[in-house]
Formats: sequence, C-alpha cells, structure tokens
Amino acid sequence: MNRGLLLNGVNGVGKSTMIGAIGGVLTSAGLVTAVVDTDDLAQFGPPPPSGSALRNGFYDRLKCANLAAVWPNYRALGAEYIVVSTGIDSAAMRDEFANSLGDCEVQLVRLVAPTELVRARLRGRDTGALLDRQLAQLTEQEALLDAAGLEDFTVVNDVRPIPEVAREIVVRAGWIQPVGESEYANASR
Repeated sequence: MNRGLLLNGVNGVGKSTMIGAIGGVLTSAGLVTAVVDTDDLAQFGPPPPSGSALRNGFYDRLKCANLAAVWPNYRALGAEYIVVSTGIDSAAMRDEFANSLGDCEVQLVRLVAPTELVRARLRGRDTGALLDRQLAQLTEQEALLDAAGLEDFTVVNDVRPIPEVAREIVVRAGWIQPVGESEYANASR
C-alpha cells in the first residue's frame, strides 16, 4: 500500500520547509518518496472572473487535478510515499486531496506554532498587500482549522530543529520506527 501525508496548517507555519525535511528523513531511511508543494501546482492566472461559478474553489480543484496527474509519474519511478504541503479547511477538500492520491493510505497532519512566531515568519518572508492580508486572516484561519478538526494528529513546529520535527511526523505517522520507546510519548492527538 502506498502512503500519503497531507501537511496542513496556516500560512507561515512551515509546511513548505517541512515537506523537504520529511522527504530527507524518508529517503535517508531508504524509502522512495515524492515531495509536492501544491502551491507550485497552481501557479496560474488570472483566475476565472469574480462571480463566476468556476471561481469558487478554482485553485483547490487545480491543485487536486495536477496532484492526481503527477502522482502516477512518481509511482512509475518506484515511489511508495508522497508528502504533500497544502491548505485544507473542510472535510470535502480533504476527500478531494485524498482522492487525488487514489491508491494511497492518506493521513492529514496539522502543523501548529505559536501565533506570534507565525506572524514573525510571515514578516520575514512576505511584504506589502500579501503580508497584510495574511496577518489579518491568521487568527481566522487558526480558528477555522481548530473547528474543522480534520487532522489525524497535530505536531508543534516551533523553535525545535526542523529535522527533529520532521522525524516526529514520520514516526507518529507510523512510517519509520522511533529511536527509543519514549520518543514523542507526550505528543498531542
């Protein structure tokens, strides 16, 4: 059975950075792994006009269609694992992304970090109207994901080294064995 990991969370929590680190952990363990940031699968514009029936969910549908198109190519090269960075805020959207990886056992992992740390990360990478919009929407995004409860488990991505957080994710997903019996024993959900 192929395995898929959907890495979810608010903008600035570290999803894109983390998928690369997870890919490194898995390939170092000898697991043939594909890594996909769905933001790269939806570099297209302009979107359909406002008010158009096509506009609602346009980029999410594009991401899912493109993910469904690239996963078979990775599988043909021997990949059994795929790690995907995306933004999912509803059960229907989770199902769409899981269906894009049709032959995978899929888990959704939510990355969380203290709000002020996320704000600092956003300020360090974005500027102008994009930064203003992301900062303004951050609390709402966090509340939406809290209420949705879509994740199979949650991992804190704070100031710990990125490889340590990546290892926690793959151990908790059951993809590799922990180093010691107590590793991540106190992990949240």
